Amino acid sequence: MGALIGLAIAARAGAQAVPVDSAAKRDTTHAKADTTRAKGDSVLTPGDTVIGDSVTVIGLHPGDTATKIPKDTIKAPIARAELPPVLGVGEQYTWDRDALFASGALTLTQLLDMVPGVTTFTTGNLASPQFGAYAGNPARVRIFLDGMELDNLDPRAGGALDLAELQLWSLEQVTIERGADEIRVYCRTWTVERTTTSTRIDVLTGDQRTNLYRAFFGKRYQHGEILQVGGQSYGTSSDNAVGGGNELALFARLGWASKQWSVDGYLMHANRTRDFRQQDIGNTLLEPGIPEQDRTRADMYFRGGYGSPDSGAWAQVMVAHSKFDENSPFSVLEGLPADSADTVRSSTQYIATGGFTRWGLRLSGAERYHKLYGGGLSATTVRASFEHKLLALSGYAERRSADSSSTEEATARFTPLSFFAVAGTIGRRHGGTAPGDGDEISTRLEAGIRVDNAWLSGGLWRRDQTLVPGLIAFDTAYVTAKTIAATGPFVTVRGKIFHDIGVNVWAVRWNSPGYYRPQLQTREELYIDTQWLQRFPSKHFRLIAGVAHEYRQDVLFPVSNGFESLSDPNGIVSLFSHVVTSRIEFHILDATIFFNSYSGVSPTRVEQVSGYLQPPQRLEYGIRWQFWN
Repeated sequence: MGALIGLAIAARAGAQAVPVDSAAKRDTTHAKADTTRAKGDSVLTPGDTVIGDSVTVIGLHPGDTATKIPKDTIKAPIARAELPPVLGVGEQYTWDRDALFASGALTLTQLLDMVPGVTTFTTGNLASPQFGAYAGNPARVRIFLDGMELDNLDPRAGGALDLAELQLWSLEQVTIERGADEIRVYCRTWTVERTTTSTRIDVLTGDQRTNLYRAFFGKRYQHGEILQVGGQSYGTSSDNAVGGGNELALFARLGWASKQWSVDGYLMHANRTRDFRQQDIGNTLLEPGIPEQDRTRADMYFRGGYGSPDSGAWAQVMVAHSKFDENSPFSVLEGLPADSADTVRSSTQYIATGGFTRWGLRLSGAERYHKLYGGGLSATTVRASFEHKLLALSGYAERRSADSSSTEEATARFTPLSFFAVAGTIGRRHGGTAPGDGDEISTRLEAGIRVDNAWLSGGLWRRDQTLVPGLIAFDTAYVTAKTIAATGPFVTVRGKIFHDIGVNVWAVRWNSPGYYRPQLQTREELYIDTQWLQRFPSKHFRLIAGVAHEYRQDVLFPVSNGFESLSDPNGIVSLFSHVVTSRIEFHILDATIFFNSYSGVSPTRVEQVSGYLQPPQRLEYGIRWQFWN
């Protein structure tokens, strides 16, 4: 540890630092979703000021009070996808690039563990299948990457998207829009705006013979051109009782931007190999294990854009293509799709979006045409919102042509006092997956008060009956099944409670257990985020540390088409669990040293999916090192 810190300090002579803001938001209730933190490559980094035609950056060199960056080194931004307004009570769930890496999450699954109402499932480490259920439904987690929706192309995944398909390390911002019965995860990929060359190296190692490497390169050129490349490679234990595997993912971006106009092309190519994962606990209803898999997924798009969704009039057009290719040994396990060696699936999306943002008003619309392996469908989406410190309103509607299904959602937040707010969301879903002739109506109501810099809120959540998919990636015995309506109270506490010390606590207790939904689920986190300015006024140091406890009661998995009950033979139960995670990282000049840990408390080993025990402990540690020019 001392050697690493010494190395970081010694290397300072050849590297420039980017100041990092540690100041916590005092109240983010009224903040727009994409303004929670300043982006790492924005024109003005935290602490910057504008003087004439230059940007003044404090502390780029030791002993300097200011270093001016000429204005012409900051180029017009590449088009970015629209981010929705987040109108809940208190601090919401949005992360910029720095916050994403500081969270300790290596996958989207680990990030969603922090969101109330989400229950995640995996059988092991990074290479294992990974799914999340919102209010008990794995089909209600949708992911949008730069405006394109990630389609599920893996026949072994069933009716839900494997969350490992999203390369979390390649993003610069994630915003979670929590509806009444679904969440939409909006992601912006990493972009750069400066002609100063940006490079970064990440190295991580840990238990289960885990090794991970990342590299980033980004640069803007004098006439607005952009070049970005990056890659991540990891490998984990091949032990059949752990679930090992490896992945190599590469991305590239080429483009150009000038004033309000931009064009760019993006490619993400990932090859993931999953080793055979044997079952730890015998169960006659289950297959003996999860078969090995060798698969490749590529997501790419070409985009043209005018303006910014964050301000003024804007418009974007995109042609996106995704391809899934599996070359796996044939498995004789009963019920698996016949995908022995030549499974190839693809989808193409034609997307046109546009809107207007000003004076707290946001109007936008999108038309998406999906050309899938099984045919085509179109989806039309409209959105309108208005935000004021007293009242905020948001409306969302989507209609899909394939089954004439539709979704409508309305959200409101009323803040009569600076320390008190109430909010509510109601959603209606018609057609598609409705088990009966009627509509699905779901609601979430909450009220909160601010105590110092933290918000304490509570409310009531009701989710209507629906259909949930069988997660056949874990076992082909799991089937699509009906669920009954459920109601549950919830509480959250989120924000700084004393100086640089904060909490992130939530709990949901449904009136009954259900498929993919424990009756009681909680998460409590205590953290500190400080730059210790009294000791390091140059902002060359930052400490982030936290410890979290997660608890979930028994979870039911459907094996026949019937209403759920823990005592009913229609389901298989994964046992309750307690998990403790911790993270700590030190920012010293341009280097970040980090440690992450995971431990199961009770039972002795955690069981998220019936029959598969998690590794008893994981310890990961490494360094991220940023270089400029």
